[in-house]
Amino acid sequence: MNKPVLLFLSGGPGGSEAGRVLRFNSELEKYFVVVIWEQRGCGKSYPSLNPKSALTVEQYVSDIIELTDMLRERFEEDKIYLVGHSWGTIIGVRAVQERPDLFHAYIGTAQMVNVREADQIIYQEMMEYARQVGDTQYLASLEEQGEPPYFGNNPIQPYANLLGREYEVFEASASSNESYRREGDAIQLMLKQPEYGWIDRLNNLRGLMDTFNVLYPQLQDFDFRQDVPSLNLPVYFIAGRKDKNAPPSATEAYFNLLDAPHKQLYYFEDSGHSMIWQEPEKYHDILVDVVLPDSYNQ
Repeated sequence: MNKPVLLFLSGGPGGSEAGRVLRFNSELEKYFVVVIWEQRGCGKSYPSLNPKSALTVEQYVSDIIELTDMLRERFEEDKIYLVGHSWGTIIGVRAVQERPDLFHAYIGTAQMVNVREADQIIYQEMMEYARQVGDTQYLASLEEQGEPPYFGNNPIQPYANLLGREYEVFEASASSNESYRREGDAIQLMLKQPEYGWIDRLNNLRGLMDTFNVLYPQLQDFDFRQDVPSLNLPVYFIAGRKDKNAPPSATEAYFNLLDAPHKQLYYFEDSGHSMIWQEPEKYHDILVDVVLPDSYNQ
C-alpha cells in the first residue's frame, strides 16, 4: 500500500526538531512517509548557509517547493502533506499560498501570525514576572535591551535573554507529560541523534545562531491576518492553550478570518508551544483519523 508523504518543517529559524519528531512522533510512520527537512543552513545543510547575506524567507519558500517536487516524483504522489511548527508555519503558509496545487492539506502547529506582536506581549509579561518575583537583575536586563524587535549584528543575544527565560518560566512546565519533561529538550535529543555525526552536531548549534541572526529580523513586518487572508487548500491549525510564542488568541483570530475550502482549529489544553510532542497521541489522532480521511484520495 502506498503511503502519503508528510513533509515536516521545524521551528527556528535555523533549528532542527528532528530529534523530537523521531522520539515522540514515530507512530506517524505507520501511515505516512515522514520527511524531516534539514533546512538551508541547519544541521546537515549547514554548508548551504554561505553566503549568509543570501538567506531570505523567499529562498526558504522556494526550497520547500523544490523539495516538494522532488518528493512527489520520488514517491509517485501528485500531492503531499505539509506540517509546519513555529517558524516552519511562516514559510509553510507562504509555500501553500504560492503553490496550493502541490499539497493535500496544510497543518500549522504553533501557527505564527505576527512575530513582532507576540514578542512584545512576551516582553511585557516577562517584565511583570520579574517584578512579581523580585528579580531585579533580570528586570534591569530587560529594561536595558528594551522592547523588541532587536536588530544589529547579533540579535539572538537579546532574544535569547527574553525568549529563553520565557521558556524556562512558562513553557518548560506547561505540560504534565513526564516523558516530554524528561526527554523533550531539543538540544539533548539532537546530541543523541544517530543520524548526526559530531560535525553535524556542531553545525546544528552554529546554524541556529547564524541563521537566526539573518532571518529573524526579516520577520518583523509580516502579519498573516493582512498578508494571507485566504488559502486555496484544506487548513488545520493546532494551538497549545498555554503557548506564549504563538498565542492561541492570535491563531484563533487568524483562523476566523481565513478563507479556505475547509478549515479546522484544535486546542491542546495541556500544552504550550511544543504541543505536538507534549500531547503526541492527540496530534497523531488528528492527522490519521481526521486529516487523512478528509483529504487523501488514493
